[in-house]
Amino acid sequence: MKEKKIIITGGLGFLGFSIFKKLINENYVLVIDNLSSNIIEKKFVTNNKNGTFCELNITNNSIIEIIEQYNPDIVIHCAAQTNVIESMKNPIKTKNINIEGTRNILESIKNLTNCYFVFISSGGAIYGEPKYLPVDENHEKNPISNYGISKLKGELLTKNILSQSKIDYSIIRPSNIYGPGQKTENVIPKFIKLMKMKQEVRIFGDGSSSRDYIYIDDLVEIILKLCEKKIGCTINASSNQETKIIEIFNFLKKQLNYNLQATFLDDRKGEIFNISLDNTNLIKILNFNKFTALKKGLIKTINS
Repeated sequence: MKEKKIIITGGLGFLGFSIFKKLINENYVLVIDNLSSNIIEKKFVTNNKNGTFCELNITNNSIIEIIEQYNPDIVIHCAAQTNVIESMKNPIKTKNINIEGTRNILESIKNLTNCYFVFISSGGAIYGEPKYLPVDENHEKNPISNYGISKLKGELLTKNILSQSKIDYSIIRPSNIYGPGQKTENVIPKFIKLMKMKQEVRIFGDGSSSRDYIYIDDLVEIILKLCEKKIGCTINASSNQETKIIEIFNFLKKQLNYNLQATFLDDRKGEIFNISLDNTNLIKILNFNKFTALKKGLIKTINS
């Protein structure tokens, strides 16, 4: 993929910035971000001759004119309030960013004639408590957090608005993303940071809850393959390797020579106990099946 005009919303975030770094050498990329943090990433964007930065919240209606004028070939919509617990504490903020902000992006591109749109949804939140594992794309959608509800509504907006347009689009439902550069509010980098500092590690629940994880480089490659082929689909993006939280704790503990025991706390409202995603459609559609093994990805993250 070369010499495309690409917009990445939330382009200074963990996923958005990882995509930017892969695209910028051979494409022109406009990053739209509210700059809530990530000053170093902003400098990287602005210092690159192919990169342009726009400091703007996606809830601001002026974003519609900005995107229309840029006339992108591809829009990758990563911007979101992604914290489940924060969504339960502040549902209005979550709704404004994840639903109304998404509506703004969709309104800005619906009249374009040669644009491809990628909506980053959530595989870990929109399905709710699973009826079976691994969860495929046809599983009922019954989110139990405001974050999950907002992402599901974002999906519905994408389908409703773009089905009346000439825009091809994909909806990606990632499992838990991890890798070098992720903020420490997420479980894996938080564990690593606390263990390196020899501080107490707290686990919500008894440690038996499970997730599947996808390494950041794998997810970026999946997204770029979709953009290159302009495939219209709704797919889970996961390694389909279900792992308990306590297993991750124990592996990191051994790697980092951490001698303390975990402190277990009550479960938190809005979080799903067990979730793993079926990646059969992903493998079939993209012929992609080279997922980074979790232990290998954890070691890369530790050493970054």
